[in-house]
Amino acid sequence: MKRGSGWENGGVPGQLAVLFGAVFTIAVCWAAGGMLFHRLGVKWGRVEGAALSGVVGAALVSFGVFVLCLLHFAYAGVFASLGLAVLAVRMWLSVSAVEEEWVPQSWRWRVLFGVVFGAYALLYLSVALSPEHSPDGQAYHLGLVYRFLREHGMGPVTTTLYAAMPLATEMLFLFAFAFGKHAAAATVHCASLFALVALMVCYGRRIGRYGVGWTAAALVFLSPIVGADAASAYNDVALATSGFAMFYLLEVWREDSDSDRRRALLLPIGLLAGFCFAIKYTGFVAALYAGLVIAGKRKPRALLAMATPAVVLALPWLVKNWLWLGNPVAPLMNRWFENPYFHVSFEEAFRANFRHYTLTSLWQLPWAATVTGEVGGQLGAVFLLAPMGLLAVRSVVGRYCLFAMVVFALPYPQNIGSRFLIPVLPFVALSMALAFGRSRRLQGVLVLAAAVLAWPKVTQRLEKPGNMRISQFEWKSALGMTSPDEFLRTREVEWRIARMIDAHLPRGKRMWSSQPIAQAYTDADVLVSYLSAEGDQIHDIISNAASPEHDREPTWNLRFLFAPLALRHLRVVQHTASPTDTWTIGEMYVFRGAAEIRPKPGWRVDAAPFPWDIPLAFDRNPATRWSSWRATEAGMHVDVVFDRPEMVDRVELHCSHDQWKVALTVESCNEDVCRPISSKMEQGDLPGLGDFRRDAIRAVRAHGVEYLLIDDGYLNAADLGGNAALWGLEFVAEGDHRRLYRIL
Repeated sequence: MKRGSGWENGGVPGQLAVLFGAVFTIAVCWAAGGMLFHRLGVKWGRVEGAALSGVVGAALVSFGVFVLCLLHFAYAGVFASLGLAVLAVRMWLSVSAVEEEWVPQSWRWRVLFGVVFGAYALLYLSVALSPEHSPDGQAYHLGLVYRFLREHGMGPVTTTLYAAMPLATEMLFLFAFAFGKHAAAATVHCASLFALVALMVCYGRRIGRYGVGWTAAALVFLSPIVGADAASAYNDVALATSGFAMFYLLEVWREDSDSDRRRALLLPIGLLAGFCFAIKYTGFVAALYAGLVIAGKRKPRALLAMATPAVVLALPWLVKNWLWLGNPVAPLMNRWFENPYFHVSFEEAFRANFRHYTLTSLWQLPWAATVTGEVGGQLGAVFLLAPMGLLAVRSVVGRYCLFAMVVFALPYPQNIGSRFLIPVLPFVALSMALAFGRSRRLQGVLVLAAAVLAWPKVTQRLEKPGNMRISQFEWKSALGMTSPDEFLRTREVEWRIARMIDAHLPRGKRMWSSQPIAQAYTDADVLVSYLSAEGDQIHDIISNAASPEHDREPTWNLRFLFAPLALRHLRVVQHTASPTDTWTIGEMYVFRGAAEIRPKPGWRVDAAPFPWDIPLAFDRNPATRWSSWRATEAGMHVDVVFDRPEMVDRVELHCSHDQWKVALTVESCNEDVCRPISSKMEQGDLPGLGDFRRDAIRAVRAHGVEYLLIDDGYLNAADLGGNAALWGLEFVAEGDHRRLYRIL
């Protein structure tokens, strides 16, 4: 495979490969789900059976690909063989369907829904069948998929937080990617939207409210953010489809009088509940909803029967993280599961940002999420009418929809991005359709308004720039009339940067980047600044040397004097708390009289929290430092255990001035008992350290990094570019406001 390949095959042959990869993956999912329902003896109508089989089968295929990845059997040939075997068995089985009764609509309704669904289906498919160019799709969703295919499996990946997330949808993408590359994966995701529409329509038929099903399906289908997400290699629509399919099965289970059928349905319900969690951590609400509904029926055995397959699909992702990263829910909850790969400070800043975005008040959220799209995209102006859905509480069906809406919305306050409402949207739309359910005319007006407001030319006028949306038909690219190279070169900055990297970065060399890159289009080993503890530390090292005016030089001397003592275990303890400060130590010195007791290989140094960086406080490099990587708290401490008792009468900490609240004592420890020996902290300033940029680059090089990719907006870009020689850097190439440097 040519370096960074996977997108060059254009024209009709390339698009045929895309179609094959997508259709083959969808067919295998449909076959796997159909085999399960056949084995359980559960029959469905043709449309709902195809949709449910596809979604449940996706859970099975995803889990199978995950197992193959763990075994390092992720080869196209293996996928093809197993897929063909599943299809052969499904074709061999004789599966009958229940007769479906569809009430014919008036010709006006047939025209309205035919035109609306047809036009937007073509729009979404034109984007999905084009080369993947969504921000997250090319950066990590398919970046990880491309990596797993290159390495024929997955192993510990500690350099990006996204590798720690559950990746069940990406397992399906991997299956399709092996045959049709990037666009095949996006098309598989687009198919999940079509399955969601089919299930919502079938649900309306099941409750005897045909117009409700069609109207609700249309409202979801016409949401601009839903269409843009579905046509990209994201996972939000897949989560929404899986969650709604589980809801659908639960509704059948709740109302069915056949005890054998009810018992059989618990297996696919549990599979989908576990699959939702395996798609995204926020999908845990699916299992919560299923558990609450089943528990409400006072069926403890049924609850166990549902929970078992859910655990089987969800637990391996947690075990993988526990074994590889020391944190089962990485990259979250690092305060409870401390590990060397992700910082608490980054996690908390990350979460704080997503709880507010750029909004100054949450009262702005409804308008921002539905109309202007300031929180990542536009749900659609018609969803301003969502409060009308509360009228659905008048019916039992409406109450279950509203209950599901509340449960599925529980994680939303943690990330108010509009994409995170997509799994809730089917229940919102159903409640709205039920509220307008007595008037076909109002339902038609609602659908027509949604169709007009969702058209790309209209959304561009309503939305603020930079949000996720579809801007136009991509029919030339979808039909293979425009080459993938031409398509991406003319519109995708990240793709052009990936080409620059492949042209100038030697294979096997490691690079640190100040911003994420399109890793779906390059096989370069890239460490992004803020996506891991290691990347964050390199940013800290560079900033220390580049920003002396920002009080990052370790020239603040904190000194403790005391009577000479024979010490084996020395501890420095923090006694204050500050939500705005981070306790750091540039260098720590221990003295006997005027002589420094130099660090020895036999010493054991430790810290709480984040002990993995404490050697940096003893490396005598002014550019590095130990950091707690979280807000300062009382009880934090640094320990030095000598290889033998040492006579000590002075301890000095050389720190930076970018921390203000510091209250320290020095203690002597014997086993688990510590006693203070000095609480008098003398403060003074050391002379400036001069230029230590080369020391910083030496520390960066120690991480195996030989190249730096710096964007113009990076905090230290001007210093790195204007003083490259002082840093020990050689300029290599530039393009699209990024500069590539080699460390000399």
